[in-house]
Amino acid sequence: MTTVTSLPRADRTETLGAAPAREFVALFGLDVNYPTDGTPVPLMGHWMYFHEHPSPSQLDAAGLPTQSDVLPRPEQGTRRLLGGGSIEFHRDLLLGVPAVRTSHAIGTKRVRGRSGTFTITTLEHLISQKGRVCLRERQDVIDHYGPRTAATPQPAAPAVPGVTLPIDATTLFRFSALMRASHRIHWDENYARTVEGYSGLVVPGPFQLIAATHRIRTLRQKPVRHVSFRYTSPLTLDQGMVLSCTDRTALVTDSTDRVTSRIEILD
Repeated sequence: MTTVTSLPRADRTETLGAAPAREFVALFGLDVNYPTDGTPVPLMGHWMYFHEHPSPSQLDAAGLPTQSDVLPRPEQGTRRLLGGGSIEFHRDLLLGVPAVRTSHAIGTKRVRGRSGTFTITTLEHLISQKGRVCLRERQDVIDHYGPRTAATPQPAAPAVPGVTLPIDATTLFRFSALMRASHRIHWDENYARTVEGYSGLVVPGPFQLIAATHRIRTLRQKPVRHVSFRYTSPLTLDQGMVLSCTDRTALVTDSTDRVTSRIEILD
């Protein structure tokens, strides 16, 4: 992997409001205390904050930003998506308290695979409060060249009891609004079908990860400190979402047992 030196480091400061956390808890049906100032941000809830705010002219036809503080501008004809990453939780983030997220690109590589050529840029985010790092996250952002191709078949899920999660278009719309995600494949079914070629709305990878991590947390009966995740295939709403968990791992599959996400607890 070649280290990136030309991209800037970006700091963002934001007071973590309680209102998004309340919507997060309601959306996922979490059995946690009602979020108020001074209480912890719900697990995985840091994704509700530190968003970019592009103007309409800074979005492409798919609804994706064409500019970023730390990512290179996407090349013409590429599709950008989050391929996976890892998150380390060092201490609770608190609602109502200013926080700083420092982001930078730590490396990039060009890869040629069965589905074509793509570039992977690895980002690192550090979120701090009161001068102490609370969370460290790495993200592998993929720029894929060429048309979308059919997903490579994934191995069937192991014999772990699965739970079908009840999700619908309204749920995906609420999630996109909460996460400030404007990618049209998650909320515009006509676009997802006729332009991108999916069979329906695409369930965001972070939605799958959040649902799985909270299920693992319930099974563990102890905090999650380090989670690794990888998105392997698109999950469309019409195929359903099945969650199979142990106290250390989770697989998200569709109704055909095709694996779309893999989650592992590393602590």
